[in-house]
Amino acid sequence: MLRPMSAYHVAFLPFPAFGHINTTLPVVAELVRRGHRVTFATSARFAPAAAAAGADVLEYESWLASRKLPDRVDAEYMVQEPVRSIDEAIATVPVYEAGFGDDLPDVLLYDVSTFAAGRVLSRKWRRPAIELFATFASNEHYSLTQQIGALYEGEIDREHPALIDFFVKQGRLLSEHGLDDVTLEEFNAPADDANLVFLPRQFQPAAETFDDRFAFVGACIGDRVEEVPWHPPGDGRPLLLVSMGSFSFDHQRTVLRTCVEAFADTDWHVVVQAGTGAHGEDFPLVPDNVTLLRWVPQLTVLEHADAFVSHAGMNSVMEAMYFGTPVVAVPHMPEQRLIAARLEELGLGVHLPAAEATPGQLRRAVHSVTADGSTRARVHALGNALRSAGGPVRAADYVEKVAARGAGAPSRAEAVDAPGRP
Repeated sequence: MLRPMSAYHVAFLPFPAFGHINTTLPVVAELVRRGHRVTFATSARFAPAAAAAGADVLEYESWLASRKLPDRVDAEYMVQEPVRSIDEAIATVPVYEAGFGDDLPDVLLYDVSTFAAGRVLSRKWRRPAIELFATFASNEHYSLTQQIGALYEGEIDREHPALIDFFVKQGRLLSEHGLDDVTLEEFNAPADDANLVFLPRQFQPAAETFDDRFAFVGACIGDRVEEVPWHPPGDGRPLLLVSMGSFSFDHQRTVLRTCVEAFADTDWHVVVQAGTGAHGEDFPLVPDNVTLLRWVPQLTVLEHADAFVSHAGMNSVMEAMYFGTPVVAVPHMPEQRLIAARLEELGLGVHLPAAEATPGQLRRAVHSVTADGSTRARVHALGNALRSAGGPVRAADYVEKVAARGAGAPSRAEAVDAPGRP
């Protein structure tokens, strides 16, 4: 294990959503344990968890993370996503600068959803940076953005005003921060010079094309400050977890109701994360074998679950694999459709499009992933790969290695006066 000659100041700029935060906090805790100082920029929702991991919290508001998802994610919604992202960067870069002041970090970590802010600051401050991939990584051969775009082939005009607006705003962002020498092609590179990927290499499409710029560290599982008490029923019945994610619940009602209907009065004990609908009119009749919770302690339940009906968010999928739980994926977002397809391609679960998620289909899908010994064996094999990939320890080693490259970095005044790639 690489140990630093002296402590580093490490900055994390993750997207403030559970799938991004939960993968990074165990790395934060490991870095703090080694004596490094971590500044963690996040929203009020995650500030207590970041502080509990030992970080100094730079709190800010994120409109992008608090928005509600639509019931149907169509091409028009998706073509606006890049503009939403760049608007968030334009708003947050000054907040980050004011928050750090003269106390610049030695290394800066940002994720794919905060890439614009992360890349502006790393170049302006002349600090080494690490891109965090809590989903499929991208390089010159495989692009998640292009894969998502292919799902809407023919539906998005290449000259759509939103796409033009995106690049205009990017250029303005670079110019406002003295980075006119950075081209848009360079700024939009698929990855940075250093990258942490929270997957095992086996799950990454086109894995053979990813070189040593990418460290596949697997799932980073740590303690959850907000976990609520939960105990398995202990009645010998198989356990099914149902969760469609944490990114707003309004669009989840139909699928959750269908799941309750599908397994009502069966041999399954079903735990459903139902959000605010858990004690409202969304579920007027709840069968005895179904437990509705506003919030589920996912790691605790997965440790006992026989199957998981999930929206196929990457963090949820990796946690399921870690605990050897096969997945029935009912995706909502296009990225989740790609993850669900990858699960099915590798024989780790079933991809069930939401439009096809009838009670009968759900029961058949859950039966197929639990009754097939080959599926269970493949899931356990990937779980072993996740645990052996290194997790927070290997990730912290990697951060130290990259931080060491920036040793002797310029002061704030020198960094601002001489922008460029680190």
